[in-house]
Amino acid sequence: MDENGSVLKEALNIADLLGENGAQFQISTKYNDHGEEFFMEDDYGSADEDEDAHRKIMNPWDKSFDELRGQMFMVSEFVYKRITKPGVGDELVPDRARVKIDYNGYFEGETYAFDSTSMRGEFKTFTIGKSEVLEGLEEAVKSMKPSEEAQFVIGYQVLFGELGCKPRIKPKADALFIVKLVSFTDPGDAAALDNLTPEEQRSYAVVKQKVVDTRNHAKDYFKKNLVANAINDYHKAVNYLEQCNIKDEAEQLEQTETLIQIYTSLAVCYNKKDNPRKACLMINEIRRLGNLERLPRALFHEGRALMNLGEYGRAKTSLVKAQKLEPTNKEIAKELKILNERWEKSRQDEQSICARAFGLKERKDIRLTEEQISFTNTMKGTLEAFTADERSKQLTLPEGLTSKEMDMVQDLADQFGLRLNLYKDNNKDFYRLEKKSTSKKDEE
Repeated sequence: MDENGSVLKEALNIADLLGENGAQFQISTKYNDHGEEFFMEDDYGSADEDEDAHRKIMNPWDKSFDELRGQMFMVSEFVYKRITKPGVGDELVPDRARVKIDYNGYFEGETYAFDSTSMRGEFKTFTIGKSEVLEGLEEAVKSMKPSEEAQFVIGYQVLFGELGCKPRIKPKADALFIVKLVSFTDPGDAAALDNLTPEEQRSYAVVKQKVVDTRNHAKDYFKKNLVANAINDYHKAVNYLEQCNIKDEAEQLEQTETLIQIYTSLAVCYNKKDNPRKACLMINEIRRLGNLERLPRALFHEGRALMNLGEYGRAKTSLVKAQKLEPTNKEIAKELKILNERWEKSRQDEQSICARAFGLKERKDIRLTEEQISFTNTMKGTLEAFTADERSKQLTLPEGLTSKEMDMVQDLADQFGLRLNLYKDNNKDFYRLEKKSTSKKDEE
């Protein structure tokens, strides 16, 4: 966002900005918010959206950089650091390593990021020592461990220099960078991998690490609510595993367990994307691989998918099995409650339709209100036009009709010789009037 409050359609890319051809950018007059969902391997996918995407790229520090430096330790003369999430292990990023980071960069006193991989929806990958990113950012990344998250105040001397890059970058512009080190490849490992034969590169021992990295990327995408990207990466991981060479039973067992975990994550993603059929396909893959009855998380997502398909009986079977495995799990209990409510409503709707169709529902002779009389007259006119139109075979009723209004519709349907039917679409009930067949051809 600039000083007048305009938001860039896309974040500026530092490499383009400093290149020979410069960078082009456009101002957006609209700013859309998108939810972020947290996701872990043992999460049941409750769609708990925690903060908007624009909050993700807002500057968390509203005071001076000098005050922030006072809360940090010195990495070098121009780079100060504060760790917000410790990394894994003791190894720092070595020279010539290929690194992958997620970051947002902010100038002092500005609310929104001037450069953001989060806003672009993709990680930044570069090689240490090849001047592919700003000197200060590379120096900061070299101080990090795998999976570490940290904040850096970096001096202008190792960023855009004394003159900056007007008008976007002011002279002597220090910057705050919030960085997550997603992964890095040791240069020795990369060279060794290049020297392997194609057969050796497909070995489980080599593919295993590639799968770990790909799954981590998928989880990060899911956290940013980029579910389609997460699905794509999870399927990549499946392909890696299914095409690798297995040398013994131990590797076979480990491969199978990993595939089960990935297919479960895919079921979570597809349920999140309101695609229950594909979620069920992922669960069927798990069933093919092993004993589904021992996996409460997979059973839970099978139950959720079946419920959204209107398969209430099968959904309850899966959820009850999951609850037996984890009787204190609140998410499973909550899902069973939702299922029972939907199932009961579905039963009542079906009974109501049957009662109307066979004239079994008792009706009291209650005087109509003016609003109900108006509704009846309007609906009668609609049905007259519908029956007169030979091309129209069906008429879908509007949502939200009361039970009294449905009684009136049924009376009018009987008068006009129409059928009133209940349909389901994506687990949503709606009513439709249909013309009765008048010939053998129509019945066929």
